[in-house]
Amino acid sequence: MKQFLIAFLLISGMATAQVKNIPEFKFVRMDNGAEFTSKNLTPGKKTFFIFFDTECPHCFRAITEYNKNHQSMNNLNIVIVTRDRKDVAMEFLKRVGPVLHTKKNTVVVLDVYNQFIGRFLPKKYPSMFLFGANRQLILYSDEESDIPTFINIFKK
Repeated sequence: MKQFLIAFLLISGMATAQVKNIPEFKFVRMDNGAEFTSKNLTPGKKTFFIFFDTECPHCFRAITEYNKNHQSMNNLNIVIVTRDRKDVAMEFLKRVGPVLHTKKNTVVVLDVYNQFIGRFLPKKYPSMFLFGANRQLILYSDEESDIPTFINIFKK
C-alpha cells in the first residue's frame, strides 16, 4: 500500500502545481478524536503543515530538526499530518519530536478521510507547507536541505 501511495504522490506531483492557499480540509485530532478543519486554525498567524510517514527516514530527520528548533516556531499554527495508525505515529513523535508534538500551538492529526494528498498536492514525504497569516503559500518543500530556510522564516 505504501509503495502505491508513493507512486501516486510522484505521479500526481508531476501533473500539478502545489496548492497556493490553505484548502478546506477535515482531519481528526490524535489527542481527543475531534474533527479539525481550517476553521480551527488561529487567525492572524502563519501556519506550518508537515505531512509525514513513520517509515520515512527523511521524515525522521525533518521532525528531529524541527524539534531542536521548536522555540523558533512559537508564533505559528503547527499542524502535523499523517496517514499512519495513531499508535505508530505517536510512538514515532514521542521518540523524534517530543517537544514539537506537545507544543501548545501544535496539533497532530490523522488524515482519516484521505484528503491531504488531493487538496495540498504534496510530491513526497516529508512535505512541508508554510502559509502566511493571509492563508497564502509562502514556501513549499519536500527536501531536507530546505529546513534551515523554513526555520529562518519562522524567526521573522
